[in-house]
Amino acid sequence: MAMVSCVGTAPTKEVRLIDSLNQVAYSYRYKDLDSSCHAATRAYENVNLYRQGKAEASNNLGFCAFMRMDFEKAEKFHNEVYSLTKNELELLIADIGLMKIYQRTAMNKEFYDYRNSALRRMKRIDEDNNLFVDQHERLRLNYARTEFYIVSAVYYYYLQQRPEAVASINEIYPQEELVADTNQLLYYHYIKGSAALCEGETADERRLREFDELYTTWKLASRGGYLYFEGNGVQGLANLMASPDNYEFFQTRRSHALKQFEAPVDSLLPMRLGQLALKKFKQYNDLYQIAGAYVSIGKYLNAHGSYTEALDTLTLALECVNNHHRRFYDCHDSLDWLKTFDIRDTISSEKAWIQRKLRTVPEWISRIREQLSVTYAGLEMKQYSDYNRNIYLDILEDTRQDKELESRYLALESEARQLNILLFFVIVGFILVVLLFWIFNRRSKERNRVHLHRLRQMLDICQKITASIPADAQTEEEIVDAILSAVQTDMGDLFGIKDIRIEDGQLVLPKRLTKDDRAIVHVITPYITWALDNGMTSISLGDERRRLEKERYVYEQHIAGNKRQNLIKKACMAIVNGIHPYIDRIINEVHKLTEKGFIHDERIKAEKYQYMDELVTTINEYNDILALWIKMKQGSLSLNIETFGLNELFDLIRKGSRAFEMKQQQLEVTPTDAYVKADKALTLFMINTLAENARKYTPKGGNVKVYARPTEEYVEISVEDSGYGLSEEDVARIIGEKLYNSQEIGMLDAADREELRKNKGSGFGLMNCKGIIEKYRKTNEVFKVCLFNVESTLGKGSRFYFRLPVGVRKTLIFLLCIFLPFGMSSCHKPVEEVIIQPDEVYAQTAQDSLSQAAENEYEILLNEASEYANEAYYSNVAGDFELTLEYADSAIACLNAHYKKYAHYPQRYMTLRGEGEPGELSWWNNLFNSDFHVILDIRNEAAVAFLALKQWDAYSYNNAAYTTLYKLLGEDQSLEEYCNQLERSTNNKMVGVILFVGLIGLLLLGYYILYIRKRLVNRWNLEQVLEINRQIFTASLTQVTETEEALQREEETLKAIPQRIVDEAFDAVNELLAIDRLGVAVYNEATHQLEYASNSIVENMLSETLENGSPTEDEGWKEVVQRCFDQNRQLSAPGFEALPLVVDAAGDSRCIGVLYIERQESVEQEAAHLLLELIARYIAIVVFNAVVKLATKYRDIEAAHEEAHRASWEDSLLHVQNMVLDNCLSTIKHETIYYPNKIKQLIGKLRSGTLSETGEKEIVSAIGELIEYYKGIFTILSSCASRQLEEVTFRRGTVAVTELCMLAEKYFRKASKGKTFTVSFHTEAIDERVVGDFIQLRFLLENLIDEALSVSLNGEIYLKTVTDGEYIRFLFTDTRREKTREELNQLFYPNLERMTSTGEKGELRGTEYLVCKQIIRDHDEFAGKRGCRINAELAEKSGFTVYFTIPRRK
Repeated sequence: MAMVSCVGTAPTKEVRLIDSLNQVAYSYRYKDLDSSCHAATRAYENVNLYRQGKAEASNNLGFCAFMRMDFEKAEKFHNEVYSLTKNELELLIADIGLMKIYQRTAMNKEFYDYRNSALRRMKRIDEDNNLFVDQHERLRLNYARTEFYIVSAVYYYYLQQRPEAVASINEIYPQEELVADTNQLLYYHYIKGSAALCEGETADERRLREFDELYTTWKLASRGGYLYFEGNGVQGLANLMASPDNYEFFQTRRSHALKQFEAPVDSLLPMRLGQLALKKFKQYNDLYQIAGAYVSIGKYLNAHGSYTEALDTLTLALECVNNHHRRFYDCHDSLDWLKTFDIRDTISSEKAWIQRKLRTVPEWISRIREQLSVTYAGLEMKQYSDYNRNIYLDILEDTRQDKELESRYLALESEARQLNILLFFVIVGFILVVLLFWIFNRRSKERNRVHLHRLRQMLDICQKITASIPADAQTEEEIVDAILSAVQTDMGDLFGIKDIRIEDGQLVLPKRLTKDDRAIVHVITPYITWALDNGMTSISLGDERRRLEKERYVYEQHIAGNKRQNLIKKACMAIVNGIHPYIDRIINEVHKLTEKGFIHDERIKAEKYQYMDELVTTINEYNDILALWIKMKQGSLSLNIETFGLNELFDLIRKGSRAFEMKQQQLEVTPTDAYVKADKALTLFMINTLAENARKYTPKGGNVKVYARPTEEYVEISVEDSGYGLSEEDVARIIGEKLYNSQEIGMLDAADREELRKNKGSGFGLMNCKGIIEKYRKTNEVFKVCLFNVESTLGKGSRFYFRLPVGVRKTLIFLLCIFLPFGMSSCHKPVEEVIIQPDEVYAQTAQDSLSQAAENEYEILLNEASEYANEAYYSNVAGDFELTLEYADSAIACLNAHYKKYAHYPQRYMTLRGEGEPGELSWWNNLFNSDFHVILDIRNEAAVAFLALKQWDAYSYNNAAYTTLYKLLGEDQSLEEYCNQLERSTNNKMVGVILFVGLIGLLLLGYYILYIRKRLVNRWNLEQVLEINRQIFTASLTQVTETEEALQREEETLKAIPQRIVDEAFDAVNELLAIDRLGVAVYNEATHQLEYASNSIVENMLSETLENGSPTEDEGWKEVVQRCFDQNRQLSAPGFEALPLVVDAAGDSRCIGVLYIERQESVEQEAAHLLLELIARYIAIVVFNAVVKLATKYRDIEAAHEEAHRASWEDSLLHVQNMVLDNCLSTIKHETIYYPNKIKQLIGKLRSGTLSETGEKEIVSAIGELIEYYKGIFTILSSCASRQLEEVTFRRGTVAVTELCMLAEKYFRKASKGKTFTVSFHTEAIDERVVGDFIQLRFLLENLIDEALSVSLNGEIYLKTVTDGEYIRFLFTDTRREKTREELNQLFYPNLERMTSTGEKGELRGTEYLVCKQIIRDHDEFAGKRGCRINAELAEKSGFTVYFTIPRRK
């Protein structure tokens, strides 16, 4: 069996061979270049399937070609990697290899392109760094990373950008990344030393560190046989010690190291080291480094005055350049070779090479030319020296970074122009395509409109077919004629045919039909079949009633009903809020009695007791009014979920301890720091209900404990007592039964049944607690932890507890309090605005004059330095080099004086001679505003003068300063960024062109796919509808025998037909509309309820859930289905659709049920709606057909069905009326009714005068505690109730006054019908409009009319409208009754005497004025203009007038 590696499909043997050869090539690359190249070549040539290994070999060959200066070949090998592999690591190494080539050949643009590419690859590799687990891959990754930063540092070094070079080399961590890679370790040490990238506090310290780095490079390389770095190490040391001063310095500080080279330690040591480097490089065969060694030897000879020998040596270095040129460019023309001096007055050969873009090394040549200029200066051959120096400066100019950017800019501009032209044509083409697409789309929309029109026509035809059966038909021919008569015109319009026949139940057309027409015919045919069948059934029934008359009951409009309930709730809340002042007054009176000593004054005390009794009586009266409203069940309570601390509620419970003490019980409330997520008011209600129950059923001397136990998911709140306890049966009834008789709980086991019966309540509190927990559990998954339970033992007591989810403590406000001052302080920045007034013109002019003078003074020293620089230039031209240096020194003195005067913190100054970094470079880096062009001129002239005077150290210092500053000044700082922007723009345009072309293609393809597909889908949809119809018809077939037993199975048969329909049709409907559930709800005439049938899987899941007693399915969909059936129209909810099943037969229309579907997305397309309506229509026909067949056997009970249906409707109406109870108001009533009565009892004891002084004080103290506790509970519950009204919105609109008056007249006629007294109603309407809520205003007038008609008196009522400024005043006058001013003032306040729940229809009367007041209050707040008022006054002649104002519409 052949072994296969995991690397692609390459054999393991090949992988091992190639990897070993690549490893040899890498390990020998700096030892023996030929051996490395040989191994890499073998690996490259022996690859068959291992492409990743070939890519690595190609990178190795590229390195070898680079070291031999065959740049074209090296570029070829590295570029080949991109086609060999997708391995990001090898592609990164190829990027770095190309960076090295372009760095050496001074191709800056290409260098940056591949450097950016390498950075992107390194970022991707860092994100997936954990994938590189193989040791070889880790080594390659470390090599790539270190090589990238070393190459970047070398690049920045040659551009004189030392900070960037140092930052790049410092990205390498030798102890971590280079431990296992000696090649890179040596490279790292060599670059740090030779490129002067060592850091130190002084120049001497930096030189010593550079020496140490180079010495380390040589020492490590000599031990391992790394020829390349042996040569580089000693060459670098030779360069460091070339000058006599440097040699003396290192001989003093590093004499121990100099003795390691096995050469005499004398002044010739640097030259011997250069010769040693030359020897090593020749062994290694590196032409670039051979020339460099010659330059190092020449530099030493120049420094020691051996100019002739230096000239010979540098000539050999120049010959190395020519050898490279001849070898790789096959140039045998001696005129194109480099010479030490060429008398021809032409551009230099180097300049020509650069212009021809030959792959040479400008930096290589510039070093040789620089030393040649020094050599010829030493030989006093100034023309020759100037020739070489000018070439050196030309190379410096041409290889400047932004020169390449200029070329790049021109290329990008040209490319951008071409792209603009291309983009113009593409945009024109796009516009044409869009225009064509618009034309085709318009045409397609027209066809789609026609298709939808035909679907509607088809639906109308189907409806007419089902409704066309004549009631008095006697034969099938009459039925056929009726059908044809009903649809002849529509069928002609649909198919364009007049002669249409029906034969054997089939539609016969005289012409050949298209596929679309045939699909429509197939859908219509089943309707004709059903119509004939139903018609024949109708004929067989004879004179019998063919269909039951369908009840037509319509609910009131939902919006109007909700608004009216909302107004009643608000009016009720006004009563609730009216209780607060009375509570506060009682608290105030108790305070006066206890704190001010009024309890000791018999007269004042009696008055206070009487006044408190009146206040409590008023509160009880208000509570009685609330009780009436609760009895009428106003509204419903919604949960107001929030996170709060339980201890706040526990404190309220603790305040009610007086009631427990009066029964000699001990209440223990354990403090807690738990937070819960729930409704605060309902939580208080539950705790208080359980605590109050514990108090009632715990004997004297017992204990009641309230505490909370937090866990990670929930907080368990318990109320534990030491009372009588409950039996297991009673606990099971409380927990398990939704409704139970509370009077029976505990009675069997009670010792004193009479006492227990006295304490018994309604059980409403515990039922509410269970209902609240159930409501929580249905909210969302967070509340699934909610639980209500009871633990009890007879004779020992009970523990009632419930669980709520844990809440998160809110610390956001705390954090804001901490950080807000800081944010505010950061925003308050000082802003100074100077406004120049006419009187300040002279001051401003004087300030400008001072500024101009300061600017002139700033330029004085710079101008003086510029003049000295000009004089230095002329002195050099004249050959007076000593005078040149004097002028240069004077210019430097002026510049230093300028720097000292205007720099904020002057540090370094310019010097004519020196070492290290020149001072002006620190000026540049610190952004000091000096004249750097003058400085550049001075450095250049000083370098020329020192060169002529053979002062080599001073020349090197000034030349280096000139070179560095020249590159900084010559670089266009904005050009690179502009080029990047231009390149991005070009790339964006290219992407835009590609996207435009792709978009055009997609538009054309999309048009073909979408609209050709649309036609196919339309046809397939009709065929699918036909298939669904066929399955529905098959499922509806049933065999019912004429036996007594079969007749008794009518209800089961009715249920079975819809279930078979949904089971059979689900898959087909799902293919058509992609549904999750299909269901049919059929109205059962026997039970007067909808019977639901859905696809079996969903139905089984629901059944299992309901059997478990914990339904989790949201039952909201049933409400939608019920409303759909009641309103006889299609309804939608999120992800849910309900369609009424309506059939028309014999001129009668009836809804027999509802088709409902559940899907992820709602049905939005009109075509889908029509198809769904077709399916619903056919299901309605099939189901109704089955119902009719069954109804023929039960026609004797049709009348009973009708009565039951009517009774069901009346029951539903009563149910709707009873469901308006607001649970929140019920909570208020249930929770607070005890305390006013208890306080009234205590006040009665006080007023009896039988108490001792001590007992009287205790009673007053108890009243104080009870009223405080009552206030706390009442405040929380009433605020919760108030929040329920926030969700109702005021629907503002413009209403005509005439319309309101007309509706009032209409309602009066309706309300006064059947009254035993005679009342006339007159209206005077003006042609104006008001701004308000139409439903509320209508309800206001109806309440006024209802209140007036509640009094059985004959007479007249008037409704008059007048303009009152910006309002319309409505005046409702009842002339039949007289009221005093005091009665009118109390008209809009609660009054129990006016209220009754025994109206004609069981409605609550006496609240009309309260509702009217609430309506005006809403208009005052929401109608957009304050000032709406309602009041009552005496009428001019007789009676009284209620008037109100509504904003006038201008």
